[in-house]
Amino acid sequence: MAKKSGTAKKKSAAAKKAAATRKKNAAAKAKAAAEAEAAAKKEAAKKKAAATRKKNAAAKAKAAAEAEAVAKKKLAAAKRAATIAAKKEEAAAAEKAAKKAASAKKAAATRAANKKAAEAATAAEAAAAAEAAARDAKRRPGLVLASDQIDTNLSDKLRSCSTHSTGAAHIDAKSDKSRVMRKAVKASRGAKSTANKRKKAFHKRWSEGASPSTVEEYAWAREFLD
Repeated sequence: MAKKSGTAKKKSAAAKKAAATRKKNAAAKAKAAAEAEAAAKKEAAKKKAAATRKKNAAAKAKAAAEAEAVAKKKLAAAKRAATIAAKKEEAAAAEKAAKKAASAKKAAATRAANKKAAEAATAAEAAAAAEAAARDAKRRPGLVLASDQIDTNLSDKLRSCSTHSTGAAHIDAKSDKSRVMRKAVKASRGAKSTANKRKKAFHKRWSEGASPSTVEEYAWAREFLD
């Protein structure tokens, strides 16, 4: 009995030891599994964090790129607006310069025309003075020219002293027919330019002392006296 008892103890001890070993191995296996799970979770968390960082970096880069694109667009718009404003200002300056040049040209042309007109007027006055001087040089003593009768005082005195104010020296005209007419005389036949030429030619002869010889010339003489 005692011998069996020792064997049973050994067997029981071996069984306990085996159970303890299994328990230890199970605990070690569970620990290893837990550690592996923890490591896997840690690795997954690390990967997730890396993915999040990558995603955030990509979003940040995208936002930065968009902001840069907006800034470039604003800069281009500002540059384009500045270019347009500069072109408008340049066009306005060119238009102003063109207007100023045109105004100066017009003013120069006006001055030249005024100068030419003044020179023509001076030349006309000089020619009239020369013509008057020539008439005075040919004037006979006591002869009063029609140009002298522009003075109303002189012409009135001459008419008051003369029986026939428009009568020719070689024609015995009646006083009631040769009185000074105040009404307009009808124009003669023919072209007006031709009549004006005859009138000017007669006025020159009449100013030099010639007497009228036709009805037309008598009418002109009355006009000259008026």
